Amino acid sequence: MAEAAEVQEAGAEPGRATKTQVVGVACLVALALGTGAFCLAIMAGAGVGEVAAGVAAMVLASALPVIAGGRRPVAGVVAVAAVGGGLAAADTVWRDLTAAGGVLWVPLALAVASGTLALRAHRPAQAAAGGAVLTAYVVTVAAAVPFDGSLALGMLDTASPVFGGVAAGLARRLALARRERLRHVQRERALLAERTRVEERRRLAAEMHDTVSHRISLMVLQAGALSAGTSDPQVRAAADEIRTAGSKAIDEVRSIVGVLHEDRAAEPTEHPAAVDTDTSTAAETASDPAALVAEARGVGQPVEFTVTGGADASATPAHTARAVYRVVQEALTNARKHAPGAEVVVALRYREDAIAVDITNAAPAAAPDPALSGGSGAGLEGLRHRVELLGGTLNAGPAPGGGFRVGALLPAGAERAQAP
Repeated sequence: MAEAAEVQEAGAEPGRATKTQVVGVACLVALALGTGAFCLAIMAGAGVGEVAAGVAAMVLASALPVIAGGRRPVAGVVAVAAVGGGLAAADTVWRDLTAAGGVLWVPLALAVASGTLALRAHRPAQAAAGGAVLTAYVVTVAAAVPFDGSLALGMLDTASPVFGGVAAGLARRLALARRERLRHVQRERALLAERTRVEERRRLAAEMHDTVSHRISLMVLQAGALSAGTSDPQVRAAADEIRTAGSKAIDEVRSIVGVLHEDRAAEPTEHPAAVDTDTSTAAETASDPAALVAEARGVGQPVEFTVTGGADASATPAHTARAVYRVVQEALTNARKHAPGAEVVVALRYREDAIAVDITNAAPAAAPDPALSGGSGAGLEGLRHRVELLGGTLNAGPAPGGGFRVGALLPAGAERAQAP
């Protein structure tokens, strides 16, 4: 909270003076009163009127930052420079006291005013105007007040509080800027961590939908086949319970996928190549579309599988092979759900520059199983997202004759497939 207030003080134009300004003004007012008393006490022939006039001018210049609401740092510089120059140039006791170095209010007030200008100036015009006023003050006072007859020494003595105030103001401004930059870095790290968590949730949702739904749909189909092919009432009842449990499990998976996708508006930051880094034997086996075809045939789904092309399939990058596997998996799962009994044709073509995946199912041969029909809509959308990140394209839609087709084209080269 305190640092935020400091940054506001340095970088904004608040509507009222800050506590620091109020304390500084109080100190300068007290110093002006003390300087007046000192002048009366030490300067022979000092009149009360001219001393009071000088003190009043110093008090007014000191209070100007508060009177102006802390919004006009140039006005404070002008007031202090005018009073200091007037005390040094006018033929009064104040001139003699200034030459003797007894008017302590002037250098301190100049340091405060120039430091405030360096700290609070927002526009180049403000800094330029304040700098011009301070330069004029230094030249005027150095020429008007004798400093052992040396103009250079007089200018140096006169300008020292100005330089000191500017240096202090700039140092303060740099310190505040460093703290603000540190806060920005911390906020960016927190946002990056949150975004990473969102992406992990999205990835888990896609993996859950692709893998768990596929396995459960196989289980439900096997239980249905068991129930239809047995005459034992107990076996049939058990198979029906398995089908019912599987149906509920699919519904629960869809519900969980919906929760994990509640942050779908966030743009992904992670490339599939960064998440599919498992190069173990198990990962390689899980990326083989032939295993999916064998599982589908095992539960009675008619699937024709062809692989063509002269390119070496083993040279395909792991994350591209995984994407091909997911496309085939999702298409087979959807065919089991929405087109039971329909023949499915899975065709893979490995070219030198790309891998073409085409899965087409015929029209349904029977009504969809209520335990499997329906879906969250996350499967194809997640696939399209994955394929596009790899530089490919995915199309899904109705096929002639009442069927459905899923087609994908993925770059086969490692360099293209790894490009975000």
